[in-house]
Amino acid sequence: MTGKHSEWIIDTGASSHMTGNLSLLCGLRDVIGCPVRLPDGKQLMANKEGTVTLDGGLKVENVLYVPTLSCNLLSISQLTNETNCVVYFTNNLCVMQDCTSKMLIGVGEQRDGLYFFKGIRSEKAHKANGTCELNLWHQRMGHPSFKVTKLASNMRCDNSILKNKPCDVCLRAKQTRDVFPLSTNNASDSFELIHCDLWGPYRTPSSCGASYFLTIMDDFSRAIWIYLISDKREVSRTLLNFFALIERQFGKQIKVLCSDNGTEFTCLRNYFHELLKKLYYNINYFSSSKNSFYS
Repeated sequence: MTGKHSEWIIDTGASSHMTGNLSLLCGLRDVIGCPVRLPDGKQLMANKEGTVTLDGGLKVENVLYVPTLSCNLLSISQLTNETNCVVYFTNNLCVMQDCTSKMLIGVGEQRDGLYFFKGIRSEKAHKANGTCELNLWHQRMGHPSFKVTKLASNMRCDNSILKNKPCDVCLRAKQTRDVFPLSTNNASDSFELIHCDLWGPYRTPSSCGASYFLTIMDDFSRAIWIYLISDKREVSRTLLNFFALIERQFGKQIKVLCSDNGTEFTCLRNYFHELLKKLYYNINYFSSSKNSFYS
């Protein structure tokens, strides 16, 4: 073996730890010429000793410095005496275990007929933050409303971080109906076809006390009307007022109304029945689970 490297060889024949690499030692102190006899009969002299911290944090004391030594030797006899450990050898592994705690303090991997020491690195635990955002607790608890989340008194959360952030999962989960399919039937005149939809209730009422808004869009002109309402029951009255507005201001009548078939729109069925009876029109309904057309 040649070269002074940082790997340590587990040696059952060495009486002391020794190294030829001075940079590995700390707490150096001089020793009076200590002879070291090698297996081939040669004798070397150690003139210093110190402490070495092995891989994994294991410290070994009284390590001799032999200037002309080309390897690092870890003495089993000195290790068992100073660290109170037991060492087991297998055909390809060496195991070092503390006698008191039974903790594994090191292993040796066999390479080229020698056992090279390998330290055991302790597991590191990362510190957890005791306070987290209310949005994170909202996700952990299965996406309840933020009012429900705040009821957990023993929960550590920073309410100041919450800024009415929309939850993408909640928005998708609350969509109980599919989107409208693409249609190639376009209106050829104003108010021939209008689209209606109701949104709400929203968390914070408007200054006028409204919790819903009704949108009405003309399919031909793409003009949009928005009405703020405080209750779903106001939808029918709002639509009837809108029909009257269109008839008086533009001299036209709504021919087809398209909605999502919500209960706030299906209640208009009786109105269309009576209106069409007066005008001697036929009544046709085109409805599905996705939308409804009244004409």
